[in-house]
Amino acid sequence: MASVISARRLATVIGELDDDGPAYLEITDRIRVAAMDGRLADGTRLPSERELATALGVSRTTTSRVYAELRDGGVISSRRGSGSTISLPLQASAASTLIGMHGDGETLALTYSAPVGPPGMTRAFERAVEKLPGLLATSGYLPDGLPVLRELLADQYTARGLPTTPEQIIVTSGAMGAISLLARTLLSPGDRVLVEGNSYPHAHDAFTAAGGRLDALPVDGSPWDVEAMTTTLAMGRHRLAYVIPDFHNPTGAVMSATERESWARELQRHGVTAIVDESMREVNLDGIDLPPSLAELEPSAVVIGSSSKPYWGGLRVGWLRAPRSLVLGLVQARMIDDLSSSAFDQMVYAELLTDGGQTAAAGRAALRAGRDHLLAELAEHVPEIEAPCPAGGLSLWVTLPGRISTRLCAAAERRDLLLTPGPRFFVPGGSAGERHLRLPFAHSPERLTAAVLRLRAALDDVQGGHASGTDREAAIDLIA
Repeated sequence: MASVISARRLATVIGELDDDGPAYLEITDRIRVAAMDGRLADGTRLPSERELATALGVSRTTTSRVYAELRDGGVISSRRGSGSTISLPLQASAASTLIGMHGDGETLALTYSAPVGPPGMTRAFERAVEKLPGLLATSGYLPDGLPVLRELLADQYTARGLPTTPEQIIVTSGAMGAISLLARTLLSPGDRVLVEGNSYPHAHDAFTAAGGRLDALPVDGSPWDVEAMTTTLAMGRHRLAYVIPDFHNPTGAVMSATERESWARELQRHGVTAIVDESMREVNLDGIDLPPSLAELEPSAVVIGSSSKPYWGGLRVGWLRAPRSLVLGLVQARMIDDLSSSAFDQMVYAELLTDGGQTAAAGRAALRAGRDHLLAELAEHVPEIEAPCPAGGLSLWVTLPGRISTRLCAAAERRDLLLTPGPRFFVPGGSAGERHLRLPFAHSPERLTAAVLRLRAALDDVQGGHASGTDREAAIDLIA
C-alpha cells in the first residue's frame, strides 16, 4: 500500500517560503529535490492541491501550477479520482543520483561522503587472496563475523580503554547494516528515539521505518545540548538514543568529555540504550586528542564502527560492539534478513588492521589534502559561503548567504553538479537546514575545483547574477 503524506507534513518538508521569487517555483523545487534525495519516497501519495494550498497559505492557483510543473518534469503522476503520487523515472532516483551516473557523463556528484581507496588497498586484497583457500574450506556463513576480525576489533576496543571480548562483536554489511539491525531488533512501533537535531539521515530513516518516533534536540551551537537532552528525556520514556560524538555527520563537531559525562549520566538515569555511532572516529585528519568513548561511561551502550569511512566506500564491513545481554538476540534477528556479510571483505579488512596503520595514514593524508583544497577553492571563488575547517570527517558543513540551500541545489543540478540540500540532515526537515550545505571533500583536486566553479555559477543563478558559460566550460575541461 502506498504511503500518504498529509498536507501539514508536506508543508513541513517544504518549509517556510521566501519572498524574493515566484512561490510556485520555490515550492516545485523543494518538492522535486525532496523526492530526489529520498525525503519523499517514490510512490508517496500527495495531498490535494486545495489541501496543500491551505497548509502553505498560498492560493489554489499556485499549488495547481506546482503540480503541473511536477507532472511536466516527470516527478509526479496524477490520475483523476486517485490524486497525485511521487513517480520518479529510474535514472532520476535517489540511488542513481547518489552515484552521479545519470546525465551526459559530465555530472559531478557531491551527494555521498565516502573515500576512494587509498594506496595500500591493493596489497590488502592481495594478501587476502593468498589466504582465500582456507576461507573457501568453510561454509562462509558467518552471522556474527569472521573470528579473526572479531578478535582484532575486540583488541582495539580493549586497548582504547573499553574492555571487549570477541563475543561482543557482530560484523555487519556496513554501519547502516548495524543501524538497521538495531532499529529492527530493539524498537517496537511507537517507541521514542532521542536523536540529534541534525544528523545522518539514513539512520533516522531506519528508526522511522522500524516504527520509532524521533524526538530531535534543537539545533543551536552544539548538536548535544545537555539541558535540552535532559528536558527531552524527562518528558517521557525513550527506548533509544542515537548520537555521533566524534566528527559528527554533518557538522564535524566533537562531543566534549563533559558533555559525554552528562549524557551518560542522564541516559543511565532514564534507562535509555545509547547507540553510539563511531564510524567517523578513525577519520581524525589533524590527529586531535579525542575524549574516551561514550560507551566507557555507559556500559549498556552499543557502539557502531565502519571500514568504509577510514578506508574505502566499497569495503562494506561494519560492526557493532554490544553488551553481552543483547548479542544473542541481535544475531538471531540478523539471520532473518542477512546470514552474513562478505567473508572475503572481512578478510581484507583484517589485513588492513594488521598492516601497521600505513594504509589508514595514507587515506587520512589524501582526505586532509582534499579538505584543504576545497577550503582554499571556496575562499577564492565563493567567499560568501562560511566554511569552518573540521579536524576530522569527510565533509565540510558550510553556511550559505541566506536560506537558499534547496534552490541552490536545484540550480547546481542544472549545471550538472549534484548536491544534497541542508534540510535532508535535519529533523523534521523543512526550512531548518536552508542556511546550510554539506560538501564532501573525498574527491580529486580537479573534481573539487570543477565542483566549486559550478557552485559559484549556481549561486550567481540563485542570487540573480549573470554567470557566463565560461566557468562551466572550465569546470568540464578540468574533469575531462
